[in-house]
Amino acid sequence: MTTDAEPLIHVDRHGLDIDEAVAFYERVYSSEDISVGRSRDERFTWRFRAVGDDEVVVGTSSVDAPRWGTIGQAPSYVLAWTTRPGLAVDTAGRDPIVMEPGVPVMWPSGRDVAFDGAPTTLHTVRFDAPFLESVAAAQRHSVPGPLRFSVTADPGELDHLRDVIASAAPELLRADTARGRRAAVNMLVAEAVVDAYEVTPQLDLELHEGPATMRLAQEWMVANAHRPITSTDVSRVAGVNARSLQATFQRHTGTSPMAFLRQVRLHRVRAQLVAGDPAETTVAAIAGTWGFGHLGRFAGYYADTFGELPSETLRRRTR
Repeated sequence: MTTDAEPLIHVDRHGLDIDEAVAFYERVYSSEDISVGRSRDERFTWRFRAVGDDEVVVGTSSVDAPRWGTIGQAPSYVLAWTTRPGLAVDTAGRDPIVMEPGVPVMWPSGRDVAFDGAPTTLHTVRFDAPFLESVAAAQRHSVPGPLRFSVTADPGELDHLRDVIASAAPELLRADTARGRRAAVNMLVAEAVVDAYEVTPQLDLELHEGPATMRLAQEWMVANAHRPITSTDVSRVAGVNARSLQATFQRHTGTSPMAFLRQVRLHRVRAQLVAGDPAETTVAAIAGTWGFGHLGRFAGYYADTFGELPSETLRRRTR
């Protein structure tokens, strides 16, 4: 969860020059091949606005000309919709997504995405990957991991999703929305997206069956695995004292609450190592993100769980 001490993302850029627009969008999209064609009017205009925090960023992009190119891979998931027809994404794939006006779709994740579009306004909701993965894990009673989802929303959930977005947008687009309130609205939107697109973690570590207090503790640890957590935090959320929760876990799972949390984090680290680029990241950086400060102990836990060292997992992409 964000705090008032953390910086807020707030970008509002616009202009009349095509070259300026191309340079800006290449920075925003981590790309080197954005192109913008001729405007149908004599005067070309563009505008990009984004507001958010480390969990959710909402954005609007208007370009008064055709444009095409590639959006670089980013550690996030993107929900998007347009105001007019003519935009297609994943055009280099076998099944390009032709976006219909006002119909939100989930863009492919984990790889670069090619696009080709006529002049239109594009609205996006960009979810930080660990945040949406944690929300999906809590919803699906699983552990955080790379997500599998439908491109289009379930028809029965689409109206609900639209209502949630319409209600949330005014607060998310305001730069002065209190951080606590923003975090609550982020969660509402994320939960609606998880339901609408059948979002499911691809990892197979499931929650243990047991008393309601243990189930609550597991779900809370799954949803908050990316944050610092102590045994006192877990017992307070479960509504029992630490010794009682420890005994419940031991009786039903043969392990402790913190050992369960370690397994959740180990699976999340493995997912990032599998997807990671050895030229751009390290085992230490990913492990540190998930609370593993002692690399020697971490490597031992990892090898015991997955049968290989974390460095071997990371190198597999190169091989």
